[in-house]
Amino acid sequence: MYGNSTNQSVFLLPQLKADCDVSSDRPGEWNLQPSKAFNDVATSLEYQAPGAVKTISSVPTMWAYPLTLEMVLYDSNHSLRPQMIEQWQGMLAAIALAEMRGFPLKAKLVELGDPQLKGEGFARSLFDLLPDYRGRNLYTLENKHPWQDVYVFLWDKKPVGMTSPSTLVVPSLEGNWETLPWWNPEQKRLQAPQNHLNKEEQALLWGWLKNLTQKLNEHNGDSNALNIMKGLIGNFQGTLQQNPDLTLSLSKDPQFFGEIINRGALFALNYPVQAPERPSSVKVIPSREKVGNQKPDLLIYDPDMARVWNKNPQNIWLHEGKTLASLKPEEFAEFKKRWQREVILLEKNELFLPELYFIELEDGLPGGFLPPSESSDRLYFNNLPVTPLLPLNSILLDYLSPQDLINRLKFQMLRTEAGIRVRLTLDLPLSGVDLEQTSQSYRLYKDYELKAENSLGNQLPILQVWPDFSAEGWQEYYGFYYDAELEDATFQVSFPTARYSNQFEQGLGKYQIAKLDEFPESINCFTVNHELIGLILLKNPRTVQLRSKWHIGVDFGTSFTNVYVSSQDRPEPLKLENLQRQITDSNRETLLNVLVENFIPTDFIPKQKPLPLSSVLTTRPNESNGKIYTQKKMRPILDG
Repeated sequence: MYGNSTNQSVFLLPQLKADCDVSSDRPGEWNLQPSKAFNDVATSLEYQAPGAVKTISSVPTMWAYPLTLEMVLYDSNHSLRPQMIEQWQGMLAAIALAEMRGFPLKAKLVELGDPQLKGEGFARSLFDLLPDYRGRNLYTLENKHPWQDVYVFLWDKKPVGMTSPSTLVVPSLEGNWETLPWWNPEQKRLQAPQNHLNKEEQALLWGWLKNLTQKLNEHNGDSNALNIMKGLIGNFQGTLQQNPDLTLSLSKDPQFFGEIINRGALFALNYPVQAPERPSSVKVIPSREKVGNQKPDLLIYDPDMARVWNKNPQNIWLHEGKTLASLKPEEFAEFKKRWQREVILLEKNELFLPELYFIELEDGLPGGFLPPSESSDRLYFNNLPVTPLLPLNSILLDYLSPQDLINRLKFQMLRTEAGIRVRLTLDLPLSGVDLEQTSQSYRLYKDYELKAENSLGNQLPILQVWPDFSAEGWQEYYGFYYDAELEDATFQVSFPTARYSNQFEQGLGKYQIAKLDEFPESINCFTVNHELIGLILLKNPRTVQLRSKWHIGVDFGTSFTNVYVSSQDRPEPLKLENLQRQITDSNRETLLNVLVENFIPTDFIPKQKPLPLSSVLTTRPNESNGKIYTQKKMRPILDG
């Protein structure tokens, strides 16, 4: 028996009806019963729900635990009250912050009056044993028992709780909230959430609870029940920090939990807190030279970032109110597509190419830009030094200058259980979570195997850029490529910022001449199948000052060309010097010949008096091979 506040004694176990269907040959012992036993119990009890007592806790019914929680929450002196209030608060907090934290919480409506369920023995027993709601209902339903429609909450598709018309929510006994921060796996119960929430989350939860109280006032429930529940919510609010400057926004997804929760006052549970918009913590901070390039922000997504930075994932903001906690890896593709017009969202692995290609020469790219390295960090293949192509996504150069990027890279040779590996480390400047800092470094890396099939050998194509200087207002630059008839044994290239590029073939050789408005920052390297295999970064050229203007005259003779310049009305031969940037360590004899025939010579003979020189105007590529040249008849002369 149980004594309530009026010292009234009541039976906790009701009597059986005289004509009951329940029997047991071993009273007081657990024994196996058929599934219809639930229905037998439901129809055999001399039981009129809680009735006037309203505190029954030991009735053998499927509703026992929700009624136990009801009894505890409505009795201020109950010994289980502190523990069960913690669990009740924990479930409310999980619902409130489900969208903000990205919790895998869904709800499923169960209508016990549904004719389809009445044919199920368990559901029929639940319906027959519906608790009496009189005196403790927070809301009523038209032509329905309020316990008749309940929502079952699922965490990772496993039931963890339900709704109740007397307590709003009921966490399951030992329900598994596996990844919820305030779930205690040892005690298998929810705990108070306050210590697991930051100041902002506490303030937003406070506002959500205030909204819940307001919604309770809008429903026709029992006044005593409403006062008790609003008191419990107020006590919960009293344990949370407030922030009057923080505006509460609720989810804009009416079916965030999978379906609309719309029975009575439960409708207030349907809209969890919407995360407020915050500056992204994972935005790449551009180099000074790249500021104002009108590119969308580049955001880096890495689920491991919270551990690396030692920050709570809910404090690492991504975009549009999403945090590292609320955007799950399985949702990445969806949000990457959803945000593509606003930002560029990349996973960390998308910044690296899948394979590392290399040149079997110690300095195969004399005109390129490689990370500084100690002798211990040099790369070796078959015990010989090699030069790598940078296996990076070229999008990084939209945000980082070559100098800045190269200073953030490092190659290392590692001995692992799988053998020798090359680790490429990239320290990215991200916006970070510390508002007092302008950026926060984030280290990424990828390990590569030096494979024989990724070797580019030691015979290289010819790759040049002219002129190797920069000056204010100078916008005439050219790139030249010749595959040295190496065909599949070498790589192809493209100049990403070329105004136009003309590719042509002569014999077995492939050529390319590109026109650019500025000295290129990088060159993309491809296989013959147009698969990107790496980047060549280029150092900034030397800067020169243009101090005067010259008049220039060119005499294209049938065999020789003369070039004269006039400054202050004194004509004199143009002083020729090598202004080329030689990118690859290519065969010198091949280099000299092909540049004289197709591009710009590197050596002028004799040096002291090179003019006149063999005609610089050629018909290669001819009009049939060069679309650009067909359209612009003057292009060969201007380019020459």
